[in-house]
Amino acid sequence: MNRQSFLHGALVLMIAGLITRVMGFVYRIFLTRLIGAEGMGLFQIVFPILGLVLTFVTAGLPLAISKLVAEAVAQNDRARVLRIMRVSVWIIATMTVIFTSLMYFLRGFVLHHWLSDPRAYPTYLAMIPVVSIIAVSSLYRGYFQGMQDMTPTAAARIFEQTIRIVSIWILAAYFVRYSLAYAAAAAMMGMVLGELGGLLFLIVQQRRRGRLSDILPNAAARSDETRRQTLYSMGQLALPVTLSSLIWSVLAAAEPVLVMRALKAAGFTTSISTALYGQYSGMAFPLLVFPTVFTGSLATNLVPSVAQAVASSERFRVRIRLAQSFTATAMVAFPTSVVLTMFASPLSQYIYKEPSVGPILAVMAPFEFFLCLQGPLVGILQGLNKAGIAMANSIIGGLLKLALIILLASHPTIGVLGISMATAASFTISALLNLWFVVHYVGFSIRLQALARIAIAACAMFAYMQIITYHHGQLPFGSLMFAIIGGFILYLALLCALRVLTTRNIRRVPKIGPWLASIIRWVPFAV
Repeated sequence: MNRQSFLHGALVLMIAGLITRVMGFVYRIFLTRLIGAEGMGLFQIVFPILGLVLTFVTAGLPLAISKLVAEAVAQNDRARVLRIMRVSVWIIATMTVIFTSLMYFLRGFVLHHWLSDPRAYPTYLAMIPVVSIIAVSSLYRGYFQGMQDMTPTAAARIFEQTIRIVSIWILAAYFVRYSLAYAAAAAMMGMVLGELGGLLFLIVQQRRRGRLSDILPNAAARSDETRRQTLYSMGQLALPVTLSSLIWSVLAAAEPVLVMRALKAAGFTTSISTALYGQYSGMAFPLLVFPTVFTGSLATNLVPSVAQAVASSERFRVRIRLAQSFTATAMVAFPTSVVLTMFASPLSQYIYKEPSVGPILAVMAPFEFFLCLQGPLVGILQGLNKAGIAMANSIIGGLLKLALIILLASHPTIGVLGISMATAASFTISALLNLWFVVHYVGFSIRLQALARIAIAACAMFAYMQIITYHHGQLPFGSLMFAIIGGFILYLALLCALRVLTTRNIRRVPKIGPWLASIIRWVPFAV
């Protein structure tokens, strides 16, 4: 197995994430047009339960595996890697048996006291098998990420998404003729099959390129660290992450219940409330989080990279990673925020055939930068062994969100837009708190000059798109694409002209860097 550089690993995950996110949009577009906003609401209602169960089952171990394996590899300690994996397998296997059994035997309680719409019950039953599959997959993903080999994880995502799309295409299209409830359950079965395919792919990859005897052939037979020390190291990261995920999952599980009650208090029926929640969670929010495919890749790679830098007493590399992550996040989030704010309704119309999703999206889009910044900042804190701080900041944001949902969504003149306002306030506050602590521990290494130049390029992009679409009422699809594509070309050209992107740093991109650098040379004033 070839260990990859920080940039290479991030790029691999980024490309795979972009492919799977586009595939995910294809699947959501098809599913939305097949079962509508109400069916999407039924599909989305059970996801908070899945998140809550997975919090207990995985117990924060995948992230701990990633960090500790990276440290052990840096110290050439093969015995410690084996111990980490064996302990993790026993913990996750035990928790999987316990919680999948509980999900099945408590299905009556969930139906009558948890699900805000009883039609989501078949989807809940179809979801139970996916818990054990995701739990085992998380072990392999954590192992490969700790080895800083992101290719198997990236390829598994694409394979998994392909199976999911094909499965849903067949199953949901068949069962929709019976009812929306069965169609939503069929969509969940597609997810189960996709996760199973991804797991099998990771198992094969571990046998082919992930054997420890090949990766650390000259390692000592015994580790200097005791089993108790290994457990303590795992607990230091896993417990805060687990507690954070647990609290956040409880908050997320409470969200659809509070949303439905708030919307009913605002005067909406159960059916309309379910459809509105489906528009927010199944349509608007996936569009909003699309750019996090880039920054999420950075976050995944930051944990082992920062942990390895700290283990090697090279903290200056952590400051470099902070500066790189901040600049990369701004480059992605600023233009995306402009596009989603300006064209929220036309995009919703052409993608989902639901223009009413536009206002829900437009409320959150201006705060895109803070949403994208969350992942890299949390990754740095976890790599620094400060997962408890990230946990506290996440909880603060989650509690704020629920409080604002109760306050705003129940108001008849605000309604579902109150959920968007609450969501934007939540991730903005959490990101600002995380940023304050990262700067406190690492130092202020953010390149403000580069940030200002990116903002100038984004403003120019906004002005261009405003001029292009000024005289249009109902924006035609061709004009929309011309404005967006032209805006991004102008934005990239300005980044080159303002020396945010240079041939020197572009050339460092693995494999395609020299080719991209040759293109950039043609941009006026680029260097």
